[in-house]
Amino acid sequence: MERAERQRFTLERIDPVLKAKGYKTRKADGMWYYLHQDGITVTWSLGFQKKYSFIDFHRARITHDEVELLLQRVADEHYPFPWDMHRGTILTSTVSHHSFIQKYHLVAIDTEEEVEEFCDWYLGYINGEGADFVQHYSYLPNVLKRMDELLNQGLSWQNGEQGILDWTLDAFFRGLIIAKLCNDPESNFESKVRFCEKYLYDGTNNEWLPYYEKLKAEVLPTIEPKYNI
Repeated sequence: MERAERQRFTLERIDPVLKAKGYKTRKADGMWYYLHQDGITVTWSLGFQKKYSFIDFHRARITHDEVELLLQRVADEHYPFPWDMHRGTILTSTVSHHSFIQKYHLVAIDTEEEVEEFCDWYLGYINGEGADFVQHYSYLPNVLKRMDELLNQGLSWQNGEQGILDWTLDAFFRGLIIAKLCNDPESNFESKVRFCEKYLYDGTNNEWLPYYEKLKAEVLPTIEPKYNI
């Protein structure tokens, strides 16, 4: 099966389901679907390779605008990980479903029947486990609770298999912003600062330090709690 045919069969199944829910689309390395409501953007995406016959799909991802807009205050033109935007919507995710078991990861899909089976599985995830994840972690205090669970296990918030926050060292920035928004008790917050600085000041992450220091000096002190945990 050629890539164009694999893509056509897949999108014929996925498009109607997500568009009926109000999702908009963006064509970029495949197809992105995003739904922005009340300061939250939920994103799913599918990619189709020329060289390989698997479908590159993504787990549930959530953007919390209130977190990303605060974080953008530290950025300049040299910021290591700029935001992905589309028509005014921030698509760079704050949170994603790291523990999602990706049954079809790198699995060849070469027939129409295999496309149907993949779509059944992915839509089942979107409407089931993925929807549950989105509902739960669209509420920021639930994100903080998961952050604390990871911290108690000695795991980073962006841990590849069990984490909750997305991306690289900027996940530490997001975590501290979330803690402030959720009125994290001072002792808990300071323990998070120490945990983050253990990694940030290990001598290998100097490009991030000016942004962290700006976050700590100029952004975090201005954040008014929005939630009470």
